[in-house]
Amino acid sequence: MIGDILNRSFLVEKSVKQLFNSKLDEAGLSKTQFEKLSGIQRRSLDGILDKSSKQTDIIHLLKLSEFLELSVDEILVYHFKDRASEEIRELQEAIEITFINKYFDLKALSNLGFFEKESSLSALKDRICKFFLFETIFDFENNLNGVLYSRTKRSFSDKMKDFWIKSSYKYFELINNPNEYSRKDLVELIPKIKPYTQNIEKGLITVFRALYNVGVTVVFQPLLPKTQIRGATFIVNTKPCIVITDFNKNYATIWFSLIHELHHVLYDLELLERIKYHLTGEPDLFLIQEDKANKFAGEYLLSSEKLQYIEPMIHNSFMVKNFASECQVHPSIIYSQYQFRQSEIGNNYWAAFKDFFPDMEKVKRGLTVNNWDTESLEEAALKTKSSLTI
Repeated sequence: MIGDILNRSFLVEKSVKQLFNSKLDEAGLSKTQFEKLSGIQRRSLDGILDKSSKQTDIIHLLKLSEFLELSVDEILVYHFKDRASEEIRELQEAIEITFINKYFDLKALSNLGFFEKESSLSALKDRICKFFLFETIFDFENNLNGVLYSRTKRSFSDKMKDFWIKSSYKYFELINNPNEYSRKDLVELIPKIKPYTQNIEKGLITVFRALYNVGVTVVFQPLLPKTQIRGATFIVNTKPCIVITDFNKNYATIWFSLIHELHHVLYDLELLERIKYHLTGEPDLFLIQEDKANKFAGEYLLSSEKLQYIEPMIHNSFMVKNFASECQVHPSIIYSQYQFRQSEIGNNYWAAFKDFFPDMEKVKRGLTVNNWDTESLEEAALKTKSSLTI
C-alpha cells in the first residue's frame, strides 16, 4: 500500500498547496478563516502545505483531506509529492521491513545461521541480495514467483517452505546442468544404482554424478526447520532436478527418497513441466503418483518376496548382513523396509536396529552439502557443479 502511494506520488502534477489554494478560492474563504474553522494552527498548516514539517500530524492531514474532498489514499499521494527525502526514506524502510517479515521467518533463519541475530535492516537486505544474487529484496517475489507460482495461488503462511522452494529453484538455475536429459539413458542407469547403497562414503556421490551425466541434477541438503520435505523434484531449464534431504537422519530413507523422486522423473515429467515442482513429505495440491512412487522405490530396493524371506531372521544380524550382500543393498535398507512393513500392521519397530544404520555425518562427508550459512547460492552451486562433473 505505502509503495503504491509513493509510486503514484511521482506522477501527480499538482501539489497539496495548489489544491488548497484552489479550494479556498472556490469556497470564498481566506486562509485565516479555514484555520479557525478547521482548528489547524498556521504553523501546522504551513508545515503540510510547504512540506517543511519533519513529522506530519495525521489528524491535521485528514482534516485537510475532508476540506479538499479527497480520500485518505488520494491526500497521501499528493502529500508525499516532493516530501523531504528523510521522510520518504523512513517510509521506504517501513516497506522493506514489512516485505522481509512477510516472506522470511527471521527467528528460524537466524537460528539456522542464514541471518545474523540482531541484524540491522541494511544487513538483512544485503544478506538476501547477496545470497540470491538479487538487485533488490523485492526480486525475491518478482523474479521467482512468476516461475514457480503462476498456476496456483500461493499462501505465505509457511515462510520456511516458501524460502526452501525458491532457494532450491535458484540453486538449480545456477548449477545449470549442461547435459541434455535422456529418459532412455536414465532407464538404463536405474538398474545399476542399487549396489552403490553398500558404499556409505562414496555411493551417493557416485550415483549423483552418473545421474548428472544423463541430465538429472541431484543434490543433498539438510532439512530446513519447520518443513517436512523428504525430497523434491523440480523442472529447471526443461531438465529434471532433485533435492534429497536428511529427513529423519536415516541412510536408508535417503536412498528410498532418491528412487522415489526418480519415479516422478520417469512417469510424471509432463505434469511436472506444467507445475514446475513437486514436494514429497509436504501437503501437495496435485498429489501426483505418491503411492506408485513409494511402491516403485520399495520394490526396487528390496522386493516384497525378499523382505518376506528375511523377516523371520531379522534379529539375526549375520543372516541379514549376508542376505543384504546377496541383494546388493546396505543392511539398513532391509531393516528400514521391515520397520515400515511392521508399522503398516500396527507394530512399532522404529527404534530398533539403530546400530545397523550408518552415521549420517559419515555419509555427508562424501557430499557437497548446501548449508544455509553459505555466502551465496552461486558459491554453493559452483562447488556442487564441480563435485558432480566427471
